[in-house]
Amino acid sequence: MEAADIEPGAVFRFPHDDRPNRVLLRDSDVVMYDAWWPHLKAWGLADLAAIKRQRISYYVTAVSTVIEKATHLRTAPLTADELTVHRPDLPFAAVQDVAMTWSSGDAGRVTDATAELSASGVYLLPFGPGGGTKAGVRVAADNGNAFAVGELFRKAQAVQARHLGDVLPGAGVGIYRSGLQRGLPAYYLWGAVSRLHDHLAAHGR
Repeated sequence: MEAADIEPGAVFRFPHDDRPNRVLLRDSDVVMYDAWWPHLKAWGLADLAAIKRQRISYYVTAVSTVIEKATHLRTAPLTADELTVHRPDLPFAAVQDVAMTWSSGDAGRVTDATAELSASGVYLLPFGPGGGTKAGVRVAADNGNAFAVGELFRKAQAVQARHLGDVLPGAGVGIYRSGLQRGLPAYYLWGAVSRLHDHLAAHGR
């Protein structure tokens, strides 16, 4: 599969799975996607009304994996309603900073992946003392339109504070897209290296 083919709506297949997959979001070296459910004869996330009542985690992989292993089948562009729900315009990494910690006092120092997060509200999913993901907490942008990065980080610190333990997920801080919760973008809290990139590094990728 060519890099230029990897865009929202692109349908591809991995050699180990007969089911097609459909790109929902591509940001830098990350692809997030949906899968076809044969028993439903539909995409897994096709029922937008249903997924707006749930917490949804997208499938996620590296762009390099798709280029190396996947076959491009066709393009099925996201509908206007799907674009509104899935928000492929939002970044995978809203915040990444190797120098900060979740208990740092000066949130103004955080280095941003983007100037702001253009959403009026999101769910933030903290990690527990053992590294597992806890229930999401809804936060709203102060101006009702978008989060400044420092604002988002301060609110994430407040969400994470009640779950901090002795074990931290490596150096730094990060806020990464996981999927949706109740129809809003959901981001998980972690270290400066995402869970995906932690996994790739552990397996020599």
